Amino acid sequence: MAGFKKIFKKFLGFEEDVDDILTYEEFEETEDFIDSDVKIGTAVTPKEITLYPKTFGDACEVVEQIEIGNIVTVDMEDVDIDTCKRISDFVLGAIYALEGDVEKLSKKVFRFWTNK
Repeated sequence: MAGFKKIFKKFLGFEEDVDDILTYEEFEETEDFIDSDVKIGTAVTPKEITLYPKTFGDACEVVEQIEIGNIVTVDMEDVDIDTCKRISDFVLGAIYALEGDVEKLSKKVFRFWTNK
């Protein structure tokens, strides 16, 4: 999930290239790869959250929440129509890649989820 944000920032030119190769020692010391909520043989129920993006940059947070399995309602009522279109196009592209689905609740309110 954080990888998507890094790729997005790199694409927009906000982040320089970083060597992502970890040595064995660095990998052993890093505990970030362990997800304490996930246990073998148990299912994690998705949370339903509502996000209020104001700029195109906030679309990344929406996609990250969808990527981890949450059901995300995006309310863009206070966003101008051009930014709303850019955010929805970006998130819809990610939904396609994540094999998810979308439901339109009103003119500028959408619900996104993955089918995995």
